[in-house]
Amino acid sequence: MNTETDYLKTIATEIAARGKATDGTIIEADIHLVKEVRRLEKEIIQSLTAIENFTQRDTYHFNTLTKLVNICDLLYETTGSVNANAMVLLEMLDAIRHMIPSEIRPGLKLAKAFIGQRRVELTDIWLHHSSLMAKYDVPTELIDIAGIPFKRFIEPKHKLFWGDYTWLKGYQSKLDIVDWENADCNSPAEALLSLLIGRDFNDDRFYIYCKKYIEARVKAIKGKRDRVLELAQCENLVREDTQPDTASFDAHANSVSTRLIKLVREKIDFIETHEREHPYAKLGFRLYKYTVAFFFKLLHEQKVFGDITFRELSEQIASTCTAMGEDIPANSITKKAYPYKKVDFQRMEVLLLAMLEYLRRFM
Repeated sequence: MNTETDYLKTIATEIAARGKATDGTIIEADIHLVKEVRRLEKEIIQSLTAIENFTQRDTYHFNTLTKLVNICDLLYETTGSVNANAMVLLEMLDAIRHMIPSEIRPGLKLAKAFIGQRRVELTDIWLHHSSLMAKYDVPTELIDIAGIPFKRFIEPKHKLFWGDYTWLKGYQSKLDIVDWENADCNSPAEALLSLLIGRDFNDDRFYIYCKKYIEARVKAIKGKRDRVLELAQCENLVREDTQPDTASFDAHANSVSTRLIKLVREKIDFIETHEREHPYAKLGFRLYKYTVAFFFKLLHEQKVFGDITFRELSEQIASTCTAMGEDIPANSITKKAYPYKKVDFQRMEVLLLAMLEYLRRFM
């Protein structure tokens, strides 16, 4: 279907050429441009209304908007700012978009004038939110990372698309309703992390920040089992924050949740496979293995541990005790409890007599 956008492009090209020949100042929109835009807008809207097949309407809608965006950019570049001629095209684009707003493809390129028109507004919005974050002691590094989506529009360096804009508006709406004082998190910083994960802010800089944050939490934990539990808790928090139907910040990259869960599981596997429990997490006997094994054998014979078998007791000893700083393998405790020649009986006797003497003081 021919929308005759070629004629509109011809007018825009002539305007751009005239702009280069002058100082580029545009006070009023070109009358020929205005007339053609009015005519073409009616024709496009009539065509959209007449097309009943969704696929055909979607294709026509996308192709038409794309051509108009390119023409709008041509007019914008005449002055490098939102001028009167570019505004005429922006108003036309807005009217056509509103015909079927729910059917705009995320891959539709945004007009440079559209971005420029919102720069001041978005700058003020981010200034407000970043000030609130600083007030509630959110780390400066995290605030800078959280501002990336806004700065992408405030200081555009690459092409931006409709999906980028709708993602930003969704992010902004979430920031607008955050209760920093009563957020359901341990701190305002964690509340922001939760929000960004929920919005699938899958920028590499945010992923790296989350990675370092998780590593710092785990590093502060002592003991193999507790470190694994801390990682499992991190995974659970990521899963709770994840919203599967939310569009990603970067449509071409994996979601931040997927990457973080993979990271956590790899760390859990590494700890369980390669790390040993720290010796100071166990009871450390200043006795050799044979003596420790025999000592527990004496206690077992006196039914101190109830009816538990010595083999079962050996498993518990191995998981909770060390001898002279070394682990005591469970399968060797039973054997070491019987080779009496290697047991330090003299030292054990001194120990038991000292304990008995101490006990008698209370009798």
